[in-house]
Amino acid sequence: MAAAAAAAAAAAEEEIAVKEPLDLIRLSLDERIYVKLRSDRELRGKLHAYDQHLNMILGDVEEIVTTVEIDDETYEEIVRVVTDTSGGCGASYEIEVVSEKFEGKRLLERHRMVNTALAPHMAEIHAVSIKKALTPAQAQPQPEPAADKAQA
Repeated sequence: MAAAAAAAAAAAEEEIAVKEPLDLIRLSLDERIYVKLRSDRELRGKLHAYDQHLNMILGDVEEIVTTVEIDDETYEEIVRVVTDTSGGCGASYEIEVVSEKFEGKRLLERHRMVNTALAPHMAEIHAVSIKKALTPAQAQPQPEPAADKAQA
């Protein structure tokens, strides 16, 4: 009886093992996955199916596009992160913008600046949520305080 249970456990473990590259994808079925694409694009969603060519069917997908531009006049780096939250219709977005032009501006002023920049495109957009409007200094990761490290 114990031998049969051990054999069943070994068979189950072998089934879970990653022996070939597609095994990892097989084990990710019905899980949320992250797919990195060209041109600083990402997809995040639940993997429903795939084939040997790595064509995938995802559900509850978010598309994230990150762009970095240099302002021709000020040479500042402008970072934009846009997340398509529309579920595929391409008309609902969450955005993050990092710009030196936000320096000294209150949050409401920053949002107005973003809305003004988006105005020519609003006829095609259903909804926009401005998640972050930060200066470059605010966008930098903040180091942990020394007191917190000592407690850990």
